[in-house]
Amino acid sequence: MLNWVFGKRGKKKRKKPGIGKKPPYEQAREIAGKGSAEARRKLAAHEEMEPEILYFLADDDDDDVRCEVAENVGTPMQADIILARDDSEEVRCELARKIGRMIPGLGPDENRRLVDMAIEVLEILAKDELPRVRAIISEELKHADNVPKEIILELAEDLEEIVSVPVLEYSPLLNEQDLKQIVARGAGLTQAAIARRRDLPESVVDALVARDDPHAVQEVLENDSAKIGDKSMDTIADRAEDNINWHRALVFRDDLPVRTVRRIASFVNAALMEALIQRHSVQKDLVENLRKTVRERIERGDLVEAVEDYVPALARVKEDMEQGLLDEARLGEALAGDEISYFRYALVEMSGLPHETVSKMLNTGSSKAITALIWKSGLSMTLAEEVQVRIGHLPPKQVLRARHDGSYPLGEDDMDWYLESFFA
Repeated sequence: MLNWVFGKRGKKKRKKPGIGKKPPYEQAREIAGKGSAEARRKLAAHEEMEPEILYFLADDDDDDVRCEVAENVGTPMQADIILARDDSEEVRCELARKIGRMIPGLGPDENRRLVDMAIEVLEILAKDELPRVRAIISEELKHADNVPKEIILELAEDLEEIVSVPVLEYSPLLNEQDLKQIVARGAGLTQAAIARRRDLPESVVDALVARDDPHAVQEVLENDSAKIGDKSMDTIADRAEDNINWHRALVFRDDLPVRTVRRIASFVNAALMEALIQRHSVQKDLVENLRKTVRERIERGDLVEAVEDYVPALARVKEDMEQGLLDEARLGEALAGDEISYFRYALVEMSGLPHETVSKMLNTGSSKAITALIWKSGLSMTLAEEVQVRIGHLPPKQVLRARHDGSYPLGEDDMDWYLESFFA
């Protein structure tokens, strides 16, 4: 690692394709000072290039040359400090990827002064004005335990969710008190990211449940390592009847108190009721109580015993696709009729994205992520607004609105970036 900081490499790597053989030192100096932009770009890509030449090229007039210097693992740290403030966002993004991957590998035996220089580069990039740069840093550092905690806290409290979410969900440097404070101030995707953390403490779960964010509570229920106390579980059970997206997660949790099982049995659908009975089949008294509840609900007419002509949502989507019926009008009908499973599978077909990715984007609580997904599916911004409210559960103030002419408010490059971030 120290070799990297000085601009030397201890292990020979495969040469970058298309850059040719490394020229002798004097020829390299000539190219750096007077060569064409293409020649300088190739020169900047050589990892074995002398540090002083790479340092010189860090101030090159051509953006592509500086991008190569930023990407080059042989570039000396002094040059990286310069590049961290480069006017080109692409240069800073390349540097963010490199420095973000390098920092977690810094060991305790590294030279302190040079480690400080590396951290200085990191601090500059973590404060970059461009969310994309900060997001790269956040993604690369989300598992790191050897960076200043102040940097992680700054990323965790970033107003751009694409920046804050990676560290909120994974960073080992955020303790219980940090998380509770962020929950108290945060909303939307921030809450949901914390809810997905492994071994989520009971006090943090209590804070999330108290904020009553439907998506965050659903994430807590689906997080089998989250510690849900009795008080929070009672609160969730009381609110669950009006939050249909919680029903399945509740039924399939392993730690449900008997009183919670009896409570949710009063409102879940027939299929989930059957699953509830099967999952607690060893508790004879409870099963008998559940079967009694089933009979009472059937008599009241609020529970259908069986629907013989039921066709799974995926099969209906496939059929509509084959018949050319899968369009915005059909999706609007599905959304209005609460056919959420059908709607999700339809987006999978229309966007070409994996079901897991589609579900993740819809469940983020991020207006930009949902908007990018609807755009990718070839649908209108009008529908994107409705999806943000109906599936994303976003309050009106957080909904991303169409431009005055009905077009998307984000550029295609921005939406492509949000899409790509879900494959990281």
